[in-house]
Amino acid sequence: MKKTILLVTALLSFSAYSQTTKPYLIEHCIDKMTDREYFLSTKNFVGANTQKTQGFVITPAFKSVNGKMVQNGFILKNIGIGNCDENDSLIFLFEDDTKLEISMWNKFNCESKAYFNLTDNELELLKTKNITAIRFNNGYSYNSLTYNLKKEEQGFFINVYTNNIIKEINCNN
Repeated sequence: MKKTILLVTALLSFSAYSQTTKPYLIEHCIDKMTDREYFLSTKNFVGANTQKTQGFVITPAFKSVNGKMVQNGFILKNIGIGNCDENDSLIFLFEDDTKLEISMWNKFNCESKAYFNLTDNELELLKTKNITAIRFNNGYSYNSLTYNLKKEEQGFFINVYTNNIIKEINCNN
């Protein structure tokens, strides 16, 4: 009986683990006309309020350096959190109550877009720690939104940076 319980527990644990570690897909192509190389995220992180009237979409960005894919920060699109963007920031709250705050590098715009770079230390935090909440602060309007992540979302960035696969695609269309 103990062996049966142990086996069932092990199988359930393995099943739950395998579901949470599905590889993050990144598409790769080289444009024949420009010889430019692209690494494209196929899944974004979405945080929204309960009414779905405000939210943000974080797209992990990648680039090629010496023929290797490297992270290139984030592109954030905000929905309904101010009309224009300037001096925006993201604050990540990790499960151990430590925080990471990063600031946009692009200039004032009214396209609801903010671009964020990551240092090696910031990337290491995102690669190794589950996130429990993300706050987007609009530095122009001073509006903000805090999104509390569901359990299954907390390892999203760990998966992006440590469990990804690259699929070749055609980008010449």
